[in-house]
Amino acid sequence: MDRETRIDVDADVIIRHIETAKEESLTVRGIECVWHWDDSSRDVAEYGAVADYLTYTFGNNIDWFCIKSWTGLPKREEG
Repeated sequence: MDRETRIDVDADVIIRHIETAKEESLTVRGIECVWHWDDSSRDVAEYGAVADYLTYTFGNNIDWFCIKSWTGLPKREEG
């Protein structure tokens, strides 16, 4: 049995734009994450979901990012 929890993650991050070298603080909300209990910790799953979101959203337009904080809330089971 695959034990997993679906989580919505919110995070405060800093990104630096390549073109301008300016840093920008952002709050991102509602990043979907699936934590597979037997594969990693919940923290790793949530942090990884935020990092993936930033990579896919900004791609090669940012130099770096810093995830300052994040919170995750398990989604309610529908049915």
